[in-house]
Amino acid sequence: MNSVGGAGADSFEGLVPEISSGAFSVWGDVRLKRDAVLQAQVKGNVHAERKLILTPDAEVSGRVQGVDVCVEGKVEGGVEAQGQVWVKKGASLRKQCVARSLRVELGADFRGELRVGG
Repeated sequence: MNSVGGAGADSFEGLVPEISSGAFSVWGDVRLKRDAVLQAQVKGNVHAERKLILTPDAEVSGRVQGVDVCVEGKVEGGVEAQGQVWVKKGASLRKQCVARSLRVELGADFRGELRVGG
């Protein structure tokens, strides 16, 4: 896979996986300093300093924070993004979503408080 340096704001193509393994679990908070793809179960919060993709296998029991966040898996504690949040078909997002903009695909499951805008 390629590095994301030149990826546009509407694209997550080319991200390099940071934490990836179908059977990978973390108990505690995760901090990511670069663009990342998370394919793990996290019993805690996830803070990404840049773009973050949560794959369909990803499950986060806590809160997710990042610049742009794409949810394809399951988030129980809400998402907060400085930019955009995507909730993809088959994804599950609970509690809260705070973002500058939001895209929710048909077939995604979002239940909670929503705050969108500047």
